Amino acid sequence: LKNHENLLKEKFMTTCVPAIEKFTALHNAFLNNLILVYVPKNVEAKVPIEIITKVNSKILFDHILIIAEDNSKLTLVEDITSENNEEAYVSKIVEIFAGDNAKIDYSNLQMLNKKTFNFTKKRALTEKNSSINWLDCCFGSQITLSEVTTNLNGEGAQANNYGIFFGNADQQFDLVANSIHNSPNTFSDIFAKGALTDSSKCIYRGLVKIQKNASNSNGYQKEDTLLLSPDAAADSIPDLEIDNSDVKCSHGATIGRIDREKMFYLRSRGLNEKQATQTYVKGF
Repeated sequence: LKNHENLLKEKFMTTCVPAIEKFTALHNAFLNNLILVYVPKNVEAKVPIEIITKVNSKILFDHILIIAEDNSKLTLVEDITSENNEEAYVSKIVEIFAGDNAKIDYSNLQMLNKKTFNFTKKRALTEKNSSINWLDCCFGSQITLSEVTTNLNGEGAQANNYGIFFGNADQQFDLVANSIHNSPNTFSDIFAKGALTDSSKCIYRGLVKIQKNASNSNGYQKEDTLLLSPDAAADSIPDLEIDNSDVKCSHGATIGRIDREKMFYLRSRGLNEKQATQTYVKGF
């Protein structure tokens, strides 16, 4: 940090303005853990970086700042779990800055205990011909609010936002994915799949926004949810905001239950109901 103090001051908390909403303001006020990942120009990190976080306190304000300069490449995997079964509040913000022709793969696996309130915000700014691939896996916590937003600022930039979630008991997920096209010839793909059982609930909100000057851009979003019990509930809210007519955009969403004929097929092969359901969900 001493070697890159000016870089940190220039980038830190610039994609998430604290005054926008109260959870971000709270995070900014009580931040107690910061990781800086810096990839200089023309450097390819050939070995993936793995960040393992084990929550053992009641409060964690965690921040990751990733700066990948021009022509750089980075793969980062983040794994967050709970070390105990105590109540906890976890706040995490991830800021990513991708320079020209940079490539970033970011994966997150969230396995917090069922007494944790989890608020996560991930933001990326991508420059010319850069690309970012998100993988957001949400399985733990009591309540999760997770937002992933990519600002495609440079011409030719692209973003792939993939999500997986599974809820049981009385878990509640509020999952948000945004792709903001600010330049021409940009591409984005939002694709999420999840399953809910018991009395768990999920709201999935996706936005593809194409600005006036973002001609010849392509945006897509798709979200599928499988309901495994009569008390599970899901809402999908896909949204398109298009201010340029020379673009290609589409969205889709499905919410459904298990196909009984397919379950019959699995049961006829010797699987009991639990095994057949697990196999069906894995296939889904």
